[in-house]
Amino acid sequence: MKDYKYIFFDLDGTLVDNYTAIYLCAKRTFEEFGMTPPDYDTVFRTVGGSIFITLKKLANCGDETATKLGELYLKLYPQYIFEGLKAMDGAREILEALKSRGKKTACFTNKQEDGARPILAHLGLDKYLDEIVGTSLHSPRKPDPKYTEFALAKLGANAAESLVVGDSPYDYLAAFNGGVDSALIAGGSNSLEDLIAECPKAVGHFSNFADLAKIVFDINL
Repeated sequence: MKDYKYIFFDLDGTLVDNYTAIYLCAKRTFEEFGMTPPDYDTVFRTVGGSIFITLKKLANCGDETATKLGELYLKLYPQYIFEGLKAMDGAREILEALKSRGKKTACFTNKQEDGARPILAHLGLDKYLDEIVGTSLHSPRKPDPKYTEFALAKLGANAAESLVVGDSPYDYLAAFNGGVDSALIAGGSNSLEDLIAECPKAVGHFSNFADLAKIVFDINL
């Protein structure tokens, strides 16, 4: 493995479990639109890309309706943001270990930055991060290489010495499209088998942070 100096962590399904809040807010959004809300398992399996992509898939609708759903969702989300929120197993430990070794780390997420920041602060994970890179309503997002370039610039990183750690093909493609290596962990809705099949050029696919930390960084959690 390379001696990575800059590590970019995805948020939902990687650093944190925020699925209860996402489900409750999606449910309320659908109800206010007079639509039958999806169940938790469907929401869990669908999360990824951005809230607009997620809602478009859940509603099986066009861009215009998805945008309206997304705008309402983002308005309602602060009411649910901390519901069921918890750090993923090993997330705090790997961030702390990397910081102690002088690595520069960032959260690199498709969640809006004004949602990502309070989540990380609430869990006390923000103190281990050098940057938090989130989206705005109409900004680029994963897997757009412009968003990866923006994240690299914000951390003062170069692609050759950087690694994206995530839980989905969106994270893999964001890294690949930006010329960055990726390591994937089956912490969210994608199984280890799916990640191996869909993300063949990742430097590794892992079941947990302990395995990732040992193999990629030679760190024992």
